[in-house]
Amino acid sequence: MKEISIFELVARNFARFAAVSGVVALVVWLTWVMLDFEHMNSGFTLPQSVY
Repeated sequence: MKEISIFELVARNFARFAAVSGVVALVVWLTWVMLDFEHMNSGFTLPQSVY
């Protein structure tokens, strides 16, 4: 195993944390959209269909 600097270690951990938190945020947002699907009255979830 090669030597890695403290900066590289921190950068890798930060990248891993950013990826995991991004996936978690996406899952939470999708769950929120699916639960709010019956009564979408805000423009923050999905664009409403024009009827």
